[in-house]
Amino acid sequence: MRKRVIARPVGSSVRLKCAASGNPRPDIVWLKDSQPLVDEDAGAGGEGKKKKWTLSLKNLMPKHSGKYTCHVSNKAGEINATYKVEVIQRTNSKPILTGTHPVNTTVDYGGTASFQCKVRSDVKPVIQWLKRVEPGDENKFNSTIEVGDHRFVVLPTGEVWSRPDGSYLNKLLIARAKEEDAGMYICLGANTMGYSFRSAYLTVLPDLKPQNNVVPTASSPSLPWPVIIGIPAGVAFILGTALLWFCQSKRTCSSSSSSSSSALPTAQRLPAPNRDRACPAVTPQPANGDKDCLSYEDYIAHQQLLLAQGGAGLAPKVYPKIYTDIHTHTHSHVDGKVHQHQHIHYQC
Repeated sequence: MRKRVIARPVGSSVRLKCAASGNPRPDIVWLKDSQPLVDEDAGAGGEGKKKKWTLSLKNLMPKHSGKYTCHVSNKAGEINATYKVEVIQRTNSKPILTGTHPVNTTVDYGGTASFQCKVRSDVKPVIQWLKRVEPGDENKFNSTIEVGDHRFVVLPTGEVWSRPDGSYLNKLLIARAKEEDAGMYICLGANTMGYSFRSAYLTVLPDLKPQNNVVPTASSPSLPWPVIIGIPAGVAFILGTALLWFCQSKRTCSSSSSSSSSALPTAQRLPAPNRDRACPAVTPQPANGDKDCLSYEDYIAHQQLLLAQGGAGLAPKVYPKIYTDIHTHTHSHVDGKVHQHQHIHYQC
């Protein structure tokens, strides 16, 4: 058998539950002070089996105080559960903070902390959360209030919930806790008759994550992918364009040189004869007055012979690899002097 003590003020309500199961299905009987309970006396009202498992007492008055027992039994056995209900006469008084809340709380940096406050009052009270202002920080807040010997700042307050036992509940939620959130908090309950308060402390653990205080350099910021890809591509395009322009300019210069060579006078652009033949003048000339046409090899041998014999004049220079045409003019004068002129036509 279990026993509970429930205190309720006048005019409030209470629900007594007696959940049990068995096979076969057990029967339940409610007793008040060991006497069978009548619904009219209990103020439960209504009929049905579901009502038998929960006893509802509404608009409590002092006469409802007493011991309520639920007796559950079947062929296999029986069990009992007893509640002691105390109906408290309402008196006009200041609010009273019940229970142990708020309590000291510790939270990780960036975590969520919560305080709750339970207030009993004859009328709906005003519940307000305050945080103590540390000395020297008064200028950080627009307005503060004085409670006892300390200054406090008023925090936003959520909805106040009314509970079946006649008390009122309110919670304070602190999300993403930081070091400046640490300190003393108080729950203040007030009505027309006065106020009551209770304090609790919040401790915020230091942040364990390493702080990244490195000053970013010029290369630190990450560049977007289009820039990373575009810069090398742009450099490659510029180099390719410059190389193409250089090659085109060189080709243009070569073409200009060829054009300049082809623009020489007709006298300098003689047709290229057979490189293997030369027609130097031979002294003395044949009787018929025609020039002998020697091969290149014969001409070289003839020149070497002239050098060996110490012939008049210097042997003409030979450019076997670059000349185009070599021929000699011989002029005889009246005084017996003979002049030979050798003409060499070549092209590079």
